[in-house]
Amino acid sequence: MYFCLCGIVCAQMQKHVVILGDSNTWLGGDKCDKPQGWNKWFKELAQPLSCTSYARSGATWTHTSKTVYDIMEDTGILSDNNVIYNQINRLVKACEQGTQPLPDLIIIMAGTNDLWFADKRPDCLSKWIGYDGELLSKAFPKARLVLITPPPFVKVGMEQQHQAAEEIAECAEMLHADVIRLDQCDKPFSVDKMLVGGYSKDGVHTTVKGAQVLGTYIYEQMMAIALQ
Repeated sequence: MYFCLCGIVCAQMQKHVVILGDSNTWLGGDKCDKPQGWNKWFKELAQPLSCTSYARSGATWTHTSKTVYDIMEDTGILSDNNVIYNQINRLVKACEQGTQPLPDLIIIMAGTNDLWFADKRPDCLSKWIGYDGELLSKAFPKARLVLITPPPFVKVGMEQQHQAAEEIAECAEMLHADVIRLDQCDKPFSVDKMLVGGYSKDGVHTTVKGAQVLGTYIYEQMMAIALQ
C-alpha cells in the first residue's frame, strides 16, 4: 500500500519491526513516538504493523569480561551489562511472554559509544556484532536483519568512524544481513553541518530536526533494500 506524507511517496510496511541501539534510538522512546528520536519519524513514514524500541542510552555493541545476562538494568550510561546482547535478551523474553509479536524486521543502530569510550571498550566491534547477530538468527530465523552504522558525530575522527563502519559492514555480509552506511552519505548531515545546521546540540545526539532528517533517510534506504 502506498500513501503520501510530507511530499514523500511511502510504502506501508506490513511488518512487525524491532529496533535495538543506543541513545539516538532511545530518544524516540520504547514506542517510537518521541520526536527527538529518528525511529519516531521512521515509524511515521513506514506505518509498520508494530514498531518497538529496545534501545538504551549508553549502550555498546562491545561486551566486557563482566557482562552477564541482565534484562532489568537501565542505567542510561556505559556499564558492563548495558549492551546490545541484553537488548536481545529483553526482546527474546518479551516474545516468550507474548508481549512482543515475533519480529519480521530487526534494525540495529549502534557503535557510537564503542568509539566514543574506546578506552573502556578496547575489544574489536566485529567480534560482538557477529555473536549478537548469530543469537538473533537463532531466535528469529525468519526475521530480516539490518545493521545501521553510527550517524556521524564529533567526539572521534571520521577515520575511526569509517573503520568501525567497515567492521559493521563486514559482519553484515557474514550474517547475510543488510547494512546502511551513514558514514558514507552526506544526505542526512555531516559532522561539519551537525551543529551549525541545527541537527544536533552537542555533536552527538539529534535534535528534532536532525531526527526527522535521519529517520526519513533511513526509511528511504530501507525501502531501497526492500526492493532488492
